[in-house]
Amino acid sequence: FSSEMPQKHFLFQKYAALHKRFCFLCADLCSSNSPPTADVERLRQRSLLCCEQCDYKTLHLGHFKTHAMRHTGERPHGCHLCPQSFTLKGNLKVHLRTHTGERPYQCPICLKSFSIKKTLSQHVRIHTGERPYQCHVCLKTFVQLSSLYSHRKMHAIKHSYL
Repeated sequence: FSSEMPQKHFLFQKYAALHKRFCFLCADLCSSNSPPTADVERLRQRSLLCCEQCDYKTLHLGHFKTHAMRHTGERPHGCHLCPQSFTLKGNLKVHLRTHTGERPYQCPICLKSFSIKKTLSQHVRIHTGERPYQCHVCLKTFVQLSSLYSHRKMHAIKHSYL
């Protein structure tokens, strides 16, 4: 199967259909089965939504509204078990797992479970040996992006003494 975009072929038709709905301008899936014409039209009219308080730009009104909450401090999704609140409902859902102990993501290799999917993905790299983040200075590789950032600081400190 192939999507309407050239040189994209898929093993299953459902993936070709998803690809048609993927917007390469805003990196999101459209909610309908139609192509992402709203983003194309917005781009054609050059009506990017630009934050007046920082350099953030987007084509998506929903993303823009969520971003604006960073500046206003608005956090509409509050935890009923503690004082924490969040801008996104999904972040509240993940937070609630700290209270319930729910750990829905399980490593297929060692069966250790995690409350956050990204944490499971990082954990699996221990078993696979994958180290996708590489220092451009010394070429050392890392399992986690945060480890690479910490490592880069070491290079910056060394250079500041020279």
